[in-house]
Amino acid sequence: MSKLIFILLTFILASCTQTSSRCGHTDIPRFILLKENHITLQKGETFNISFKANGSLGFGICWINEFKCNTVNLAGRWYKSSEKEKQGYVGAGGTEYWTFKGKELGIDTIKIRSCPTGKKQKSCSAFQEDSIAYKEDLEFAPQKYHRAIIVRVVE
Repeated sequence: MSKLIFILLTFILASCTQTSSRCGHTDIPRFILLKENHITLQKGETFNISFKANGSLGFGICWINEFKCNTVNLAGRWYKSSEKEKQGYVGAGGTEYWTFKGKELGIDTIKIRSCPTGKKQKSCSAFQEDSIAYKEDLEFAPQKYHRAIIVRVVE
């Protein structure tokens, strides 16, 4: 049932445009769930990414080059529990969604990485590329990032 509601909600949001009056608001951007690792968007347009998340493991999903990306900013993020998590299973996890918005013309690469935020009691800002915490973590988890998304913002 919840999958049907999610699909219906996704369809409704996907049919919305910035000038659509069917959505009840005139400023709701269309919902784009990015599956590829590249996107071209207009300044002010948004897109979303999703990934499995489980905070009980002591790791958080971090945007490790956030302060180096000038073309987009993180406009929002939300979490949806899995059915098992809703039933009370500890450690079941869910899905995290992030919304990015084009802010300046150009090309950047968003780098996403799982970082030991809970284990080290640090926020994602401590794990920015080239930071001491990032370099220390590379000794244990040598993969520099888990997903890279090339973003091109145009007029």
